[in-house]
Amino acid sequence: MKGYDQKNRRDWMEIAQRISLADPSALDLIRQRGSDVRIARAIGPSGERVVVKLWNRPGLRGLIRRWSRTNPGGREWNALHRLSAAGLEVPTPLAYLPDLGPPSVHTEALITADLGRCGDAVEELKGLIRDGNRTREQFFVETLIEVTRTMISLGYLDTDHRLPNFVVTPAGKPVRLDFELNLWRPWHRLWTQDYGLMLGTLIGSYVFAVQPDLNRIRAFARALRLRIDPPLPVMRVAEARVDEMLRRQQAEIGLAIQVPQLWSDQENSPLS
Repeated sequence: MKGYDQKNRRDWMEIAQRISLADPSALDLIRQRGSDVRIARAIGPSGERVVVKLWNRPGLRGLIRRWSRTNPGGREWNALHRLSAAGLEVPTPLAYLPDLGPPSVHTEALITADLGRCGDAVEELKGLIRDGNRTREQFFVETLIEVTRTMISLGYLDTDHRLPNFVVTPAGKPVRLDFELNLWRPWHRLWTQDYGLMLGTLIGSYVFAVQPDLNRIRAFARALRLRIDPPLPVMRVAEARVDEMLRRQQAEIGLAIQVPQLWSDQENSPLS
């Protein structure tokens, strides 16, 4: 798969290099992590708003990973194409440039269409619950589950699949971002550890958003199980992952919560 439209290659390259070399204070910066990662908004060749995501992976190892597409940018580019083709709403992939080269500070770039000024998914969910907006909350939760189902059905297992990696578009829909850590695992049911960690990480992040509401937590886990039908060993790994996240929360901030019978079939919940 090409990393860009050859006709616009020079334009995309100039945009990416300009973002790489600019002073962050002069950019419409979304996120910066030292000299390793930079994400900023820019204007594309046709005047469209785009998001430029840059990584710095120098050296032979970085070169090999870029050209084998086993690096973050390559994995995200391929995932965005396949997930978009499957009908999932994700940022439209426009260009992947694995060879920025000098004078750029970064080594590779991924450029996608801008979704607009999006909201925080965790705060959106908390707000829906606080306002008692059951209809919107149900839509929100069902979207999380459908995104998860689609990723898994296509063989994408992401152990960093968590609520903070979603944003809420101006239209009010949760959309998943940041696929750079996903792993393509055909026959996903055989990858018990990765599959279970993916589900457990999502559930754990949901717990953090709605705690201490055990009914909502169990309802979410139950809906996820019924929609995805994971094998029992995967469910056990997921449950252990949730327990690990809750123990870490207790150690770090002193907030203790347990979720016994995570996969319970009880239906006395606001989402049943």
